[in-house]
Amino acid sequence: MTKIFNLKNTIIFVLFSIVWKILISSLPLHSDEAYYWLWSTKLDLSYYDHSPMVAYFIKLTTLFGNSEIAVRFSSIIVTLIVSILLWKLVMKLFNNEAMASASIVILHCMPILFTASIIITPDTPVFLFLSLSTYYVWKLIDSKNHNYWYLIGLFFGLSMLSKYTACLFIMSLFIYIVSDKKIFWFKSYQLYIGLIISVICSFPVVYWNYLHDWASFSYQVGHALNNNGIRFNYVFEYLGTQAGIFNIILFFPVLYISIKYLFSKDTKNIFLAAFSVPVILFYVFTALKRLPGGNWPIPAYFTFSIIAAKYFIEGSKIKQSLVIGAIIFNLIASIILGLHAKWTILPLDKISNHTAIADATNYFHGYKELAEKILHDGYHFVVTPEHQLSASIAYYTKNKVKAFRYSDGRKITQFEIWGMPKDFDYSNGAFVYEPTEDGTVPCKIYDIFKLDPAVDNKKTIRNNNVVRQYNIQKISK
Repeated sequence: MTKIFNLKNTIIFVLFSIVWKILISSLPLHSDEAYYWLWSTKLDLSYYDHSPMVAYFIKLTTLFGNSEIAVRFSSIIVTLIVSILLWKLVMKLFNNEAMASASIVILHCMPILFTASIIITPDTPVFLFLSLSTYYVWKLIDSKNHNYWYLIGLFFGLSMLSKYTACLFIMSLFIYIVSDKKIFWFKSYQLYIGLIISVICSFPVVYWNYLHDWASFSYQVGHALNNNGIRFNYVFEYLGTQAGIFNIILFFPVLYISIKYLFSKDTKNIFLAAFSVPVILFYVFTALKRLPGGNWPIPAYFTFSIIAAKYFIEGSKIKQSLVIGAIIFNLIASIILGLHAKWTILPLDKISNHTAIADATNYFHGYKELAEKILHDGYHFVVTPEHQLSASIAYYTKNKVKAFRYSDGRKITQFEIWGMPKDFDYSNGAFVYEPTEDGTVPCKIYDIFKLDPAVDNKKTIRNNNVVRQYNIQKISK
């Protein structure tokens, strides 16, 4: 059974996954992607919602065009680089081609990586740089060459320039040092030089926050914590989501094995577990207060997939057959997800109208048509109460229609940092919003604009249902 896991088949699989990503990457942008694209048109040291690296990645891939594929192309490149890193890491750890191959296939058959990784978010660069950081930690362990601290510091600093949650790498590193009795590492001057390098790399984020009254740091702390009390149901929902994201068949057995590895005496096992288990379990504790995003622990699966491959490939024929079945299941699920997101192949309306409307892939559709209507109607600018909606209109009108946001200050986004210029011609605009249940507008737009009472609308129809609707009212001042 393990004969199918080899270098040749791995190359074929990775090439297939890249072709697949290119095929579906012309899917309309999710509103979050449009928001990050808008950042890339206004490059800065950082942004209110996140660190800036995602904007830099998008800027590099859109120098010669702004198609959906161009916006997302760095995600495809990251997939290739991480595959190479994973192969090299497993070969250095175990010199086992079948295990290296299985690790790559298990990792990249995850629906969130095989299909959903085309979506460009801060998770794209943070996954790359944390994988590089982890890879060079093993190079340090294996070679005992402490000069690798410089590269670890560099890539960790770049990961902090990608997403704040990258700081969990420090927790994993500390747990490894303690668990594998590497306390003497703290005597290495190279470690502290590496730390300085990481601080220098991430300094733009700190400086931006200093210039903006620590706005982003304050937002992230408040975003992570709330006062809703203990919610045990979030823990089960989080773990269930992670099982679906990694593999519904493999997740819990591999999590159990990984926890055992963390308390073993084998350096390789401790290393693999330290850079996966603590991150996954950290979000179990945060789930007591707030439901974590399903994508948040993704960097942990870099070494988690190696544990899965090692346990099952070295196991009995039954275990090997189980992992083959799990991979096939994930691959089929990933392909169906991608086909449905792009071409609506699942007749969810046959199940129920509620199921069709609740379909998460609906949020890739409708923005282009809305933008075309706004252009056709001759509006010069739009104001919406949602930053994602404003960004989607900006992207699909190619900034021909200036997009702003107004929400009575209830939630700050990067739009509030940019502000609304005073010298702009506000004589012909549209207020665009989703209708509220009571029929009122969702914010006091009339405090700053004259609002025409006539209401136009644009509906997004999918699976024979109106999945989203926008009201459009003329505004001016």
